[in-house]
Amino acid sequence: MDDLVEKALARWPNVPAIAGWLKLNLQGDWLLTGPAPEGLTISHPRILNFMARNYGCEPDGRFYFQNGPQKAYVHLAYTPWVYRIHPLAQGDLMLSTHTGLVGWPLAMYQDEQGRVLIEGEQGIGLLHSNDMDLLAAGLQESGGELVHQACWAVPDCDPDSLIAARTKLRRDKKTSTGQRTCTFKLIQIDSNAVALRFQFNPNPEVNQQDPNS
Repeated sequence: MDDLVEKALARWPNVPAIAGWLKLNLQGDWLLTGPAPEGLTISHPRILNFMARNYGCEPDGRFYFQNGPQKAYVHLAYTPWVYRIHPLAQGDLMLSTHTGLVGWPLAMYQDEQGRVLIEGEQGIGLLHSNDMDLLAAGLQESGGELVHQACWAVPDCDPDSLIAARTKLRRDKKTSTGQRTCTFKLIQIDSNAVALRFQFNPNPEVNQQDPNS
């Protein structure tokens, strides 16, 4: 969270939270909803990076954007994270969230529509549809099951200097660097069971609890 946001929270600690105005779609785009039925896509780089740095989650699984002293709960079209795959010059793959956080993949899933979900260090997220070809290159069949094998990397340098991305790429201080060859079986999962299994609330505006609780 930005220092300016923390200072704003300290100065105005009781600003009511809002819900029903912000949505994260399947491509990792932020949409302003409310008056516009289809949603207005937020595209300004400075705003996107500010939102990326101030995206968080309540203990009860509601995700939010902390806009200064006010918390805006996010409606999730599917998962709280959308993952991107970036090919590096040496042939490794690098994984990042829609908020630019670079980290390690931990598991992979496939739902009934064929969509791939990745469990990363940040949590569960849908793989961006544009990156399915990159993932497919590492897929193979083993014992009648789909398995993905690839060499992943988290660089010890500034990841944003390696890849041009809309949202600035950065590494969490707790994330280790290096290279790993990982093999993941694509575990089958029902899309309707994802939120319960990974304990997040995709619809915080429905039956919303007290935002300040």
